[in-house]
Amino acid sequence: MSATGEEALAVLKSIDATLKAMLALAQRRTAATRQATVASDRDLDGKYGNPKVKFMPRDWTGPSFKDYQFSECPPALLDMLSETLDYFAQKAEETNEQYNGKPTAPYKRSDAARARGWAHRIRSGQYVQAPAAEPGATDSEWAEDPAWR
Repeated sequence: MSATGEEALAVLKSIDATLKAMLALAQRRTAATRQATVASDRDLDGKYGNPKVKFMPRDWTGPSFKDYQFSECPPALLDMLSETLDYFAQKAEETNEQYNGKPTAPYKRSDAARARGWAHRIRSGQYVQAPAAEPGATDSEWAEDPAWR
């Protein structure tokens, strides 16, 4: 075989190895998605089952729901939030991230499962959200007086 043929063969082997690595990565991601857990009703109804949104996912284009309870958020946001929390949990596991001597990854995974659970509840009609308040609306009696606006 000539030098050019050997170089072409080496390039093809390199491409083959890269494709196999990409396939393995895709299969791992698919398996991780299938294993994504949804919190149980018992967990969602428990003391920690309805956490507040602590950050907005980077790709979210809607209004901010920071500091809202999971149950007050749209399901699409909860889906995106669960994916982001799963990613953060994976990174926390890789770096052995800890808080007060405890690993943080399990807590992030629990919140991701809770976000998926609330999204499922809202979509299925198990939980009906209260109508959103109009911007600037308040419960104060002073808000009704035009002089205070």
